[in-house]
Amino acid sequence: MILITEFMDEAAVERLKAARPTSYAPQLADRPEELASRVDGVQALIVRNRTQVTAALLDAASRLRVVGRLGVGLDNIDLDACKALGVEVIPAIGANALSVAEYVVTNALALLRGAYQANARMLVGDWPRADCSGREASGRRLGLIGFGANGQETARLAQALGMQVMAFDPMLPREHPAWQGIQAASLDDVMEQADVISLHVPLTDQTRHLINADRLA
Repeated sequence: MILITEFMDEAAVERLKAARPTSYAPQLADRPEELASRVDGVQALIVRNRTQVTAALLDAASRLRVVGRLGVGLDNIDLDACKALGVEVIPAIGANALSVAEYVVTNALALLRGAYQANARMLVGDWPRADCSGREASGRRLGLIGFGANGQETARLAQALGMQVMAFDPMLPREHPAWQGIQAASLDDVMEQADVISLHVPLTDQTRHLINADRLA
């Protein structure tokens, strides 16, 4: 049995139902007690970021073998408990990389141009043209903290706009081909030199407060 506890594309749900017994119950993300009562016998659990996959929930799911994460952040899943119980956790790495990259670049352009700051005045009928002149992205330096699938796709789009890209990622070997055309840098260098900074790391004990008041000072 597959249990899906959060929104999933309807066509994808139907494909799963055609292949395996599947229950689609997106309301369970906000009903932890009901979820706990329904996981006995479930072999695969598919979640996004709201469903809390705790040790207690895992204990109630005696037949659970895999947790699929529709996304890449894993801070809502007790990874240690999953490992202890032999439950595999599979994030959808790269599945939304283009969407994330487009979002980052779009916001960078809006911030560089000052569009966000001018929005309120435009809504009341003003046309603050000078305030929207801002700066061009071309020639600016984008700093990426984390250079996995999302960071790499963001770099590709930014370079197409003429931006220089630097990245900090101690987990990605320097011989990896993704570094071609990218300046590998320390975290301090990214914070000091980049005009735009985008964060692409999972929330873990090691990355919590990676960007703090001292870094931004």
